[in-house]
Amino acid sequence: MGLFDNLKGLGKKKKETTVNVPQNPLIPPPTETQQSTQSFDSKFIDGVNQRISAVENEVSKLNVSMETAKRNISEIKEELEKMKENVKMVVSLYEMVSKKFNPFMDVTPEEIKEVTEVLRENIQDLERMVHYAINDLKELYGAPDLDDMITDIEHQEDTNDQ
Repeated sequence: MGLFDNLKGLGKKKKETTVNVPQNPLIPPPTETQQSTQSFDSKFIDGVNQRISAVENEVSKLNVSMETAKRNISEIKEELEKMKENVKMVVSLYEMVSKKFNPFMDVTPEEIKEVTEVLRENIQDLERMVHYAINDLKELYGAPDLDDMITDIEHQEDTNDQ
């Protein structure tokens, strides 16, 4: 299976029990080099077990991060699809509106001329209405009519020059 499957049980510390074993005179007690080798092996195994535990923790953190990233990506995909639909709707609306005024569409010049003439008349009507509204506001609030004052001054200058 996996590389660390055999070491999995080594990461868990087992309760140590002491058992009094009588010294067997046939087996000599371990020498100092054997004891140092055993202590080195146990230190090495403990270090490996600690490192494996740290790696397992990191892997679990990475799993959580990866799941969060997947969720975020799926949400972004959904939002992108909604944006695509909205753009399609706006483009189709634009095409519907601009179809009347698009010079590249199959429209005769007379029809375009009529439309522009109507628009020009509407703009002129708006300009007149704005001019009248400004004059009415000037009269209501008693503001001097600057245009009349300027024409009077120009008229006086003309009469003085003659």
